[in-house]
Amino acid sequence: MNHILLIPCRPALKTAALLLLFFTCFTSGAQQYNNWVFGAGAGISFNPGSGPVPYNTYGHTIAAFEGSASISNADGRLLFYTNGEKIWNSQHRVMLLGDGLLGHQSAYQSALIVPRPNSDSLFYVFTADAIENNVANGYNYSVVNMSGDNGLGEVTAKNKPLQAPGTERLTAARHANGIDVWIITNDFRSNTFRAWLLSCSGLGLTPVVSQVGEVLDEHDRMNIGALKVSPDGKMLCQTHFSSDVSTNADQFFQVFDFDNSTGRISNARTVHLPGTGYASCEFSPNSSLLYLSEPLAQEIEQFEVKLPSAAAIAATQVTIPADYGMYALQLAPDNKIYLTNSTMFLSVINQPDIKGTGCDFRINSFDLDSRNGWLSLPPVLHELPPTTDGLTYTTVDACTGTVQFNGYTSIPGPVEWHWDFGDGAQSTARNPLHSFNPANAVYQVRLRISPPNSCGYISRTVYVRPGGVEADADFEFDADCETGRVQFTNRSSYSPGVQVLWDFGDGNTSNDLDPIHTYSSPGSYPVRLRLITPLACLDDTKDQLLDLRLPGLQVPPGQTIIERQTVQLYARGTAAKYEWTPSDWLSNPDISDPLARPAESITYQVKATTNAGCTETASVRIEVTPLADVYVPTAFTPNGDGRNDRFGPVLGHKFDLLEFSIYNRWGQRVFRSSNKNDEWDGRVGGKQQEAGGFVWFLKAKGPSGQILERKGSFVLIR
Repeated sequence: MNHILLIPCRPALKTAALLLLFFTCFTSGAQQYNNWVFGAGAGISFNPGSGPVPYNTYGHTIAAFEGSASISNADGRLLFYTNGEKIWNSQHRVMLLGDGLLGHQSAYQSALIVPRPNSDSLFYVFTADAIENNVANGYNYSVVNMSGDNGLGEVTAKNKPLQAPGTERLTAARHANGIDVWIITNDFRSNTFRAWLLSCSGLGLTPVVSQVGEVLDEHDRMNIGALKVSPDGKMLCQTHFSSDVSTNADQFFQVFDFDNSTGRISNARTVHLPGTGYASCEFSPNSSLLYLSEPLAQEIEQFEVKLPSAAAIAATQVTIPADYGMYALQLAPDNKIYLTNSTMFLSVINQPDIKGTGCDFRINSFDLDSRNGWLSLPPVLHELPPTTDGLTYTTVDACTGTVQFNGYTSIPGPVEWHWDFGDGAQSTARNPLHSFNPANAVYQVRLRISPPNSCGYISRTVYVRPGGVEADADFEFDADCETGRVQFTNRSSYSPGVQVLWDFGDGNTSNDLDPIHTYSSPGSYPVRLRLITPLACLDDTKDQLLDLRLPGLQVPPGQTIIERQTVQLYARGTAAKYEWTPSDWLSNPDISDPLARPAESITYQVKATTNAGCTETASVRIEVTPLADVYVPTAFTPNGDGRNDRFGPVLGHKFDLLEFSIYNRWGQRVFRSSNKNDEWDGRVGGKQQEAGGFVWFLKAKGPSGQILERKGSFVLIR
């Protein structure tokens, strides 16, 4: 299990101002919620990669009009996902016993996936029914064991009842101990909340019951809405729908105090504002601000939610125009809030901890690549801020990648420390000193804090770049071979302040980001891009050879062969790419030396291209003499060297093969086919046959309809 971690970075004083300017702190959220699968096959990932985060993922078979949930392992690899009715595994197929769940894809919060504490293989899937079914099935849970079905997972317990009828609201909060999890449900047409504790020994079936706030019994649509817990685990927000979803009837939302030690909910503040119709809510990462969506008004509301009274909270209202009807809001592992509007885009609040319009709300800023996100986003189990249990780290020497780690905990008594530095090294010390090589890479460092007398543990994850500054050089180019003009495109990743230096290999240099350079004559030029950092030990370079010469293409002379005879083609020169056309009867049209076995006369043309795009073409004529009879070799050598590895008859294209059979010395048939392109590879049932003699029998129809029958023998040589 992998818990969230936001660690303050403290560059070492030893590297002084340079690292203060250029050190980058990489932290991560809960890896297990880094992959979102939702809507009409939409998927995005928050796993760190070579490009911007998040990024689209593909292949998902989910159909979830509203609620969905997805879960990954501790490394951020997707394990499975659900719409509350079915569970799909990582291969996007319905999991073993994963259909027939009693949730509903039209429930606003139809599903929630929570790892069982202290287990890497057991996951609880909680589901909620929808108002379309009168929420009759209420809340249920199923258990997934990822050890089943060869690691793809299987449902080992299904549709275990919790409470019925229920609402479409469902959420979870981390226990104050940082290990266990509270599952929070809401009774039908009531103000009753139930908090169910999931611990390392399983799910407790006796909930903590709280009756607090407004009784939502005016109409059934009050059972539609959202329930969210603040990231610090101290507050709860609740929304509900109006009786008429086509109008913005006066509505209210509620916020509560939540005691994540006891599971008690208290101190309801009902915030009632005229003309509002709230769909969903979400807290900012620091838990001080609350955002709500108003689809009909096409607005987002922001409130300061830590204030003591409903009136004080209402007075802080900030209205942000949305231009679209926003529905679900979800705080993501990158500490931004994402919003759906039933389009093929997500909107984003980039700075949700900032009061007012400085929160930087951007409409339709993330493209889902032609897949609709519909009305909801997968829930994330937020981890408690690492104020009492976690780690800090300090870079001691950026050049050698030496980092001092320090662990801290509020757990009384002795604890066990286990560090995984992400480079194959581990440690059980509380405050280890570790050197990373290379220093300029990013490492995922994990810390597990385990009380020896407890079944649970606390896990923290952080991304560390020991060198502090990013410098990963890469570039592409687009050349005009006739003029020598080359456009260079910088594809590097690097931190602000890193300098760029190009060496074009002809005595000229440039500091431009994407320079254009014209070479005075054809030639082969060693181009270098260098990224210059404040510490020379962290500089990075990328070298590529730019060939502005014609390939100097050479091909074999034309040949005359017998039908179905194999001929070796080749193209010689300085090209980086070859393309033969047509591709008929070629072993591979995209290599320099393909094998050809043409059935009729043909002219092959090859196009040779250098890495700079300089091209040259040539052609080879192959004259084919039709085969007037059939031919069967007398031996073959199936040793995998690409020569005589398969055995079969050679027939002209006017002959039809009726049967070709091979028998061993005991008269057992080891091969039979009526396809003249099929050949024997010297195996029977996957087992290689021993060297020795074999007998063959052939029956074919000739061009005038005559039947030919032949037989003979051959030798298998090893």
